[in-house]
Amino acid sequence: MSRLHVAFLPLPAFGHINPTLPVVAELVRRGHRVTYATNSRFAPLVTAAGATLLPYESPLASRKLLHRIDAEYMAHEPVRSIDEAIATVPVYEAGFGDDVPDVLLYDVSTFAAGRVLARKWKRPAIEMFVTFASNEHYSLTQQIGAMFAGEIDGTHPAIIDFFVKMGALLHEHGLADVTLEEFTAPADDANLVFLPRRFQPAHETFDDRFAFVGACIGNRPAQQWTPPAPDRPVVLVSMGSFNYDNHGDLLRTCVDAFAGTRWHAVVAVGEGVDRDALGAVPENVELMTWVPQLAVLERADVFVSHAGMNSAMEAMYFGTPVVALPHMPEQRIIAARLAELGLGVDLSGQPVTADGLRAAVDAVAADDAVRAAVGTIRDALRSTDGPPRAADYIEARARR
Repeated sequence: MSRLHVAFLPLPAFGHINPTLPVVAELVRRGHRVTYATNSRFAPLVTAAGATLLPYESPLASRKLLHRIDAEYMAHEPVRSIDEAIATVPVYEAGFGDDVPDVLLYDVSTFAAGRVLARKWKRPAIEMFVTFASNEHYSLTQQIGAMFAGEIDGTHPAIIDFFVKMGALLHEHGLADVTLEEFTAPADDANLVFLPRRFQPAHETFDDRFAFVGACIGNRPAQQWTPPAPDRPVVLVSMGSFNYDNHGDLLRTCVDAFAGTRWHAVVAVGEGVDRDALGAVPENVELMTWVPQLAVLERADVFVSHAGMNSAMEAMYFGTPVVALPHMPEQRIIAARLAELGLGVDLSGQPVTADGLRAAVDAVAADDAVRAAVGTIRDALRSTDGPPRAADYIEARARR
């Protein structure tokens, strides 16, 4: 096959970037040229995978998340995506210049920029779903919207702002003939989904436009960790790469939950939490600014997680059940799906106490049915070689 130029335009966030890097490495191994747009935080990871960096700073990725996500915050989320496209499309155009890629990959958070550039350049595109995919029968956006039913309607100023800005974006780039219905379609003509099909809600309604390639786990740098004695059970506690500033009290609860117990607890605290404010830390609790998550999950018996999709899939890949403490609306939906499929428990919507959290972890660790369900999805993920399948799909799309 002739050499392709492939462009990746994901949101600069760990959950959006980590699944794509093994695919980038596979494309580079096959001799293709990959340009990857991201910010300075992820530049070393992108270049290590063999891609050429197109640097930019993302207003969407750098926003501060609120302690409580309410209807007003969510009403403005679509506008933030359009604002991101308005800011970044000119950066992409300047960065690529005359070196237009053969195929573009964008994700659900960067859909506006990806769809504008694909149509303007007349190039095939692939939408990447690092969370639940959407089609004409199932919509993650609508499911999130249902959580705020009665609080947001079509006359909300943010909704009007969204459509006004979208129309202006299309007009500015010579795409005035593209209808808003077409531009906001739930998916593209080709889509990569970084989940196993059975984890997707309404999976039977997804046709051959969607390639479910499962979890793409690569060899990440700095994944070393010294585990405790083999007979000591391990629980990993991580609330994701966002929100650390908001979780000091929750992290203290997690430390108290496992203090002096049989558990060896590895707790990610991030850079924004005052460790002194967490108080005394017992010897069986290991606080880490940044956890080598894959290395710990390989040994962990239970994962106390915010239920971000990337973390959930990594847990399933290593056969680790989840005790979910979701923060964002999307995470609540993922946590509910984990519980529905018997892959862990969902503690959202209830007060989290040290005793309650420890009891949930003990119960999940001892539950044979949960272990069996997690083992089944682990085996399915490991039998699906995600990066080569994704690379095959990208090559085929570029040739059409």
